[in-house]
Amino acid sequence: MPGTNSAFVEFSGVQKTYDGEALVVKNLNLEIARGEFLTMLGPSGSGKTTTLMMLAGFEAPTQGAILLAGRSIDKMPPHKRDIGMVFQNYALFPHMTVEENLAFPLKVRKLGKLEREAKIKRALDMVRLGAYGGRRPGQLSGGQQQRVALARALVFDPKLVLMDEPLGALDKQLREHMQLEIKHIHEDLGVTVV
Repeated sequence: MPGTNSAFVEFSGVQKTYDGEALVVKNLNLEIARGEFLTMLGPSGSGKTTTLMMLAGFEAPTQGAILLAGRSIDKMPPHKRDIGMVFQNYALFPHMTVEENLAFPLKVRKLGKLEREAKIKRALDMVRLGAYGGRRPGQLSGGQQQRVALARALVFDPKLVLMDEPLGALDKQLREHMQLEIKHIHEDLGVTVV
């Protein structure tokens, strides 16, 4: 029975189909503990991104239930789930500065100016980009843009951070460096990462 254990995230009998026939996700039963760092591996088309999109609220399961901290989130809109998301293409707003990109999720949550400024400074320092707040994404390297995307996912202190191939666009050396950075941030903050 869903919700009877202490899992932080729980997928219970989750299935997803887009055409009513082919299952992209088939009978997914998964429990993720609070503070866990879970990596999903599988070939292209195996349902990894779809699973993350269902957890984030951008897709709805065709069948089954998804619980967060014991509560069903199936009908909860994405912005109320308190989940940070890092995409492979970073999804930064090119017309905004780095600070404005980080302020966006805080404004959506109606935080005051002083609190926003403090959280932005902390997030930029966390990813070692404190001096880059006034730059636009196009003025940054790929690795710097990736760190801004990570900072934006963490700036509002989410309970859960989802990463959809966040290192795929980086070269091997930078990918290895960012893997260590993400792991250190995970350990420092104790946030759950999928």
